Parts: sequence; structure tokens; C-alpha cells
Amino acid sequence: MQYRDAYRTALDSFAAADPGEMARAAGGSYQKQVNRVELLYLGRTCSISHPQGEIAVSGWPEVSPEEKIIILQYLSGATGAQPRGRWLSFLELKGGAHHFAPFQREAIFPLARRFGNNPEEFREAARSLGGTPIPLGHAGMMIQAFPHLLLGFILWTGDGEFPASANVLFDAAAEMYLATSSLYMLGIAVTRRLLRFPEQPDYDWYNAAL
Repeated sequence: MQYRDAYRTALDSFAAADPGEMARAAGGSYQKQVNRVELLYLGRTCSISHPQGEIAVSGWPEVSPEEKIIILQYLSGATGAQPRGRWLSFLELKGGAHHFAPFQREAIFPLARRFGNNPEEFREAARSLGGTPIPLGHAGMMIQAFPHLLLGFILWTGDGEFPASANVLFDAAAEMYLATSSLYMLGIAVTRRLLRFPEQPDYDWYNAAL
């Protein structure tokens, strides 16, 4: 019920917005002839019909309910603000402390468990989503979730004294596009795609058992 209500609200906001202006502010384009907004999502072309809000991502099966909500919210709330080049941890987001424990369980801890002893596979997984290296941690990768919304995934490998650890960071401009509750969903959604590497791009990771 919660996701259904959130999706309906996001779809209504998307449908009510001017598609050309929305696409411009989001860093995408509007294909007027077919009434579709196009933009990059995790390095792939994402097409959204307007006003219906039907979403297709190149090479993937149907995106998850959370991703549908996030994509529609990003578009309808787009401000045109460019990335700030300054990273924020989830705790530094507005109200982030209230959701930090579940964010750790769903995103941060799984990254450390999955890639803690294999930083090169972590880099390859991030590259499969359009990621590029950044000089943070033992292995840091920046992933452009949307044209103006960047995520940082950081890994510290373990040793005999300390276990592996990880973190998920958000460019400071992220809060100008999505509320913290939506950044929470986005961080988890991208993490799940990283954890599914090296499955084929058309693997239905969301509907398969984790």
C-alpha cells in the first residue's frame, strides 16, 4: 500500500509537469513526436512515456517498483542543479539518522560482505553501471544514477585486524532532486544491482530471490 500510494503521487506529479521543461531540468531530452522523456539511468537509456509514466530501461527487464517511483520523482522534482562535487554520507542527509540503521542493513553491510575481499570485482560491478574510479577508500567508484545525481560507493578491504567495511555517499546536489526517503530507496536499488554482478544485463534481479 505504501509503495502504491508513493507511486501514484509520483505519477500524478510527473503527468502534470511540462515534459520539455522537466526533461531539460533533469538533464535528459524530450521526444515530442512520441511523447517520451529520455535520460540516462545507471549508464543506460531510460525512456518514460508522458503522461502515462511507462518506463523502459535499455537492456533490462521491467524495473522494480522502487526504481519506478525514484525515476518519476527525479523527473518531476528536477531543478537543473548541477552536481556540487561534495559528498554527503547518509547520516548527513536531512533526517538521515532516522533511517541509517536500516540503510546500513540493506546497502552498506551487504556491500562490505560481498566485495570486502575482492575490490577488483567491486570495480567491475560498478563499471557495469557506468561507474568511474574516485580516490576514496581502498576502492572508490562514482556511479551516475541520473544525469545530475551522483552516488559514491566506497570499499575498505579487510585484514587480520579489521573487517571489511563500505559506505554509500551522495553528491550534495542529490537533496535538490530527491527527498531522503527516496535517496534511501535509490541507494539500496543501486546496491542490489551491484550485488547481482556478474549476472547478464537482462537478468531479472529484482524478482529473483536475493
